[in-house]
Amino acid sequence: MKSVILASFLFLLAEYSFAEELINYIITSDSQVNTLEGGLEAIGNVVVKRTKDNFEASSDKLTYDNDTKTLKLFGNVFIKNLESEGLSIEETSGDELTIFTDTGLFEFKSQNKNRVTTKIKF
Repeated sequence: MKSVILASFLFLLAEYSFAEELINYIITSDSQVNTLEGGLEAIGNVVVKRTKDNFEASSDKLTYDNDTKTLKLFGNVFIKNLESEGLSIEETSGDELTIFTDTGLFEFKSQNKNRVTTKIKF
């Protein structure tokens, strides 16, 4: 009986561990280069899709820094279906987007006196 209870506990523990797995992204671009530190750079016609939902982004360039857990998109950034901390963004565009992959939070910037434009769904 003890072994059945122990086995059930270990099974539930394993299920809980898998539930907390990282968010996965699919990145398509003209070229991609990885670094020894676990970083990535994608250049040209970059398209990013998240496997858990309908999030999609496009830009001229993307970098991923494994140390800071940041995914950065540069140049002509366009985003669809971005969910973060209860905020649902249908569409947004700007010059530079940073997604903190460990928390899901983001920061959107615009440069050269351009503006960030966002369509939010409440």
